[in-house]
Amino acid sequence: MAEESITLRPATEDDRDFLRGLYKSSRGDDLRGLGWDEPRIDEFLEMQYEAHQNFLVTDHPNLQDQIVLSYGEPVGHLAVDQRSDEIRLVDLALLPEHRQRGTGTLLIQELQTQAAAAQRPLRLQIIRFNRAVELFEQLGFRRTSETGSHFQMEWLVK
Repeated sequence: MAEESITLRPATEDDRDFLRGLYKSSRGDDLRGLGWDEPRIDEFLEMQYEAHQNFLVTDHPNLQDQIVLSYGEPVGHLAVDQRSDEIRLVDLALLPEHRQRGTGTLLIQELQTQAAAAQRPLRLQIIRFNRAVELFEQLGFRRTSETGSHFQMEWLVK
């Protein structure tokens, strides 16, 4: 990585509690906006987390599942599927106190460098109301399709 304080290491079974907490920290605001109480949100997010983990395993068997470290401490998750026809960013999440500090930008730019070297597009799916949509667009991604809930985005080698 270009930034010396940010490193990656493979995720292990010992990271489950961290990953569960990270997942919950990056979701739930929309449910609070609907008036859901915290126990109900926690129960719902627990089910969503388990479904997300199953999705990662079943839909991405070659997933590079990594923990993002800042000065050796876990601060996020990066999951990438290196396919023959694309590099697919499956998940990028950071703890709230590490968002909007350049870490996500650094990780995405590193993936863009890898995609350029491999001459493959970098693609992702993102929920429409995610604040990171703007970041991806600033980094040169374009929307290629959309559903009622998600955008498909890609960055092409220039």
